[in-house]
Amino acid sequence: MRPVPTLVLTLFLTSIAAPSRAQDPANAPTPWKFGAVVGVNLAQSSFSDNWKGGDRGSFVWVANADLTLERQFTQRFNLTNKLQAAYGQTAQQRPDPNDPKARVWDPPQKSTDLLALETVGRFSLDKLVDPFFAFRGETQFVDESSPIGKIRFNPITLKETAGVARVLEKTEDREAITRVGFGFRQTIARSFTDPVARTKESFTATDGGIDWQTTVTRPILKKRILYKGSLGVFKPFFYSKSDDLEEFDALADSAAAANGTSHGPVADFWKQVDVNAQSTFTAQITKLLSVNLFAQWVYDKFDAAANVDTTLPLDVLTAELDRNIRKRGQFKETLAIGLTYRLF
Repeated sequence: MRPVPTLVLTLFLTSIAAPSRAQDPANAPTPWKFGAVVGVNLAQSSFSDNWKGGDRGSFVWVANADLTLERQFTQRFNLTNKLQAAYGQTAQQRPDPNDPKARVWDPPQKSTDLLALETVGRFSLDKLVDPFFAFRGETQFVDESSPIGKIRFNPITLKETAGVARVLEKTEDREAITRVGFGFRQTIARSFTDPVARTKESFTATDGGIDWQTTVTRPILKKRILYKGSLGVFKPFFYSKSDDLEEFDALADSAAAANGTSHGPVADFWKQVDVNAQSTFTAQITKLLSVNLFAQWVYDKFDAAANVDTTLPLDVLTAELDRNIRKRGQFKETLAIGLTYRLF
């Protein structure tokens, strides 16, 4: 089975299995509840220069933190804050170009990078759905997507959403919530505009549309494994750079006609639905030792972090758009054993 149906099916089967409504009728006010899970995963291997198998050593490390701060202010209002941070690198041995019989280590390459903060306020009305508002900010510590160079904390994406939510299940150790609303996204980013001088240009872009989010947390297999899943779907209705994309298509068509080639239009790519499905399975072997399986599938045909500046040279603009257009889904999977510590 392909990874896309597997992830989505896992998420929905887990959600559907939940009761239709939370079993906490009182929604009694509570003080702030703080939770923190921090961990580090390590993997290492090394081989001597004369190792007969031709294997190469590697070193992988990933540090992560998952913080939550929640409070039921009144019977009618709940506020939840989540902060996620993760960063990791991978290094590998390779033959020494100056001595083929020896091995040297490549510079470490980034393998994991995330910094996200989300705040959700929900008004509990004990009806079929509850009104909510949400804010999310997301970036990465180092943007290495451009072959020209690195940019720190780029891009920054802000999203504000308001709509209705449905609590499918909420107990001490499990939760399932789905929400849908209208969301606005602002992208604040920088990109290289001159590959020789390595000059950078700042730009912003805005889009908006229907946002649907479903999150599930629940123990499975007799509470030996904790499952966390999320499914996010965003359908944009407007994009502030749509006219610039149409202008780019016209410029690219003219250049292609002059060279006797063809150009595939990209002006409508921003209209495609964005999908982000994630599943995490955590088995706590001991108090500190855990095994984690993470799988993610993302479909984002056009990344709003693209610098659609039609005043740039056509070759620079084309390279920028090509780097931010992905016609197929992206899949990521990691399996790691490491140290995990729950502060609270």
